[in-house]
Amino acid sequence: MRHLLLFCLSLTLLIGCEQTPQQTAEPVPTASPATTEPAPSAPSGSGLFHQPTQPVLVELPSEALPHWRTETTSKPALVLFSFDPLLKPIDASLRERSRELALSGTAAQLRKHGSYNVAEPLILPTQTLDAALDAGLFSKVYWIFPSKVPPEQLELERFRGQMLEQNFMTEAEVASLNLNFGRFTGSVRGVPFEAVHYRQLNEIAGPLVLHIDMSFFRGLYDNEIKSPLYGLLRETTDSLRGLNWQPLSTSLSFSTLEGANALDVRFMISHLAELLRQPEMLEKEMPQAWQTRSEALYAGDMYSESKKLELAQKIAQLAPQSAAAHYDRFQALFTGKQIEPALDALHRAVELDAGYGAAYVQLAQMAAQDNNLATALDLLGRAEPLFPENPFIPLQMAHLLTLSGQPQAAAEKLASLPQNWSPLFHQKVPGAITDLQQRLNQASDAKEPSND
Repeated sequence: MRHLLLFCLSLTLLIGCEQTPQQTAEPVPTASPATTEPAPSAPSGSGLFHQPTQPVLVELPSEALPHWRTETTSKPALVLFSFDPLLKPIDASLRERSRELALSGTAAQLRKHGSYNVAEPLILPTQTLDAALDAGLFSKVYWIFPSKVPPEQLELERFRGQMLEQNFMTEAEVASLNLNFGRFTGSVRGVPFEAVHYRQLNEIAGPLVLHIDMSFFRGLYDNEIKSPLYGLLRETTDSLRGLNWQPLSTSLSFSTLEGANALDVRFMISHLAELLRQPEMLEKEMPQAWQTRSEALYAGDMYSESKKLELAQKIAQLAPQSAAAHYDRFQALFTGKQIEPALDALHRAVELDAGYGAAYVQLAQMAAQDNNLATALDLLGRAEPLFPENPFIPLQMAHLLTLSGQPQAAAEKLASLPQNWSPLFHQKVPGAITDLQQRLNQASDAKEPSND
């Protein structure tokens, strides 16, 4: 079911050739991970996972930029846990506007311009660090990357080639890189840069800003047999706890809106935030609902769908105010073709966490492909107010309303769309809107009574 809810919020049914950019490949070698036991709890301290920390939760990394602008006499370092370094270069035509957005943009402005699925993207999530460095926000970057190979097996030339191929670094920046047992050191965008194997963390002197993206866990995960998600969560918290870092700001990004991560692992960021707020939880047994979800994930990987449903029902009873619990139940019911109860569970999950509303878009696409236009429109109607910055949802609704013979409603949706669309990212959209408007006009003309 995980793959079922990986989704694209762009207009795939109307503009089939225009796709959301995919998350880039991991620029490190791959191999089977070594199994390790969670590290023991660190001695008492005053840093992360010792004292309560209030993290900032955002949907996409680009939305964290306002929280990275810390007021300090010296620029902090950024410590970034992510699948890739978010260094995709911003196009020169957008550089000035993106710099202004990174320096002074509000959270609302970043939601409006910080995603592919908006009318005028200025900073894509994969360009977030490039924008931050262009704005001069940081004095140094530590990119903590997830790797399934031990530190001693990393290869400098391969890493250089992948960073250059993915356009994360220039030829000069790649040439500056050196490797020392799991740490690639050099410079990027004029500041010192270290790409650090996640098992090679150490103390950092000076002020720092911490950001953890969901994709970090995705880079380590195979399945519940080889690399259980809760094991990865505990390993990460124990590693950070032992370092006693005290960030100026701590932000976490779900990164589920654009399909980079599946909704069924969204709970990982929610749990991480809970552990930051209540580090005393690390001294106790895992909450019962978490233990049950771990069992349910394992049951799913063992293709025991009936057991997974039983456990999902139990999770919802144990944690009725948990959005993830109701989403677990939705998935299990949907897989068992219990559609109405599944949708009820999804509605409850969305009430508790609007981010799960992204599932409505994927389900609407499935319904439209089955020519169930009424259901598709209902689902998109539920998604539209949850993601007001995404104009592709009402545009898709206009398309489906036209197909279902509702020209007036379709015209109203078209009238609500933005007038300006990015010529860099969405050059085909204005033409598609014009074509749809012409179809509506032709349908209207055909209904006009004849004067003869």
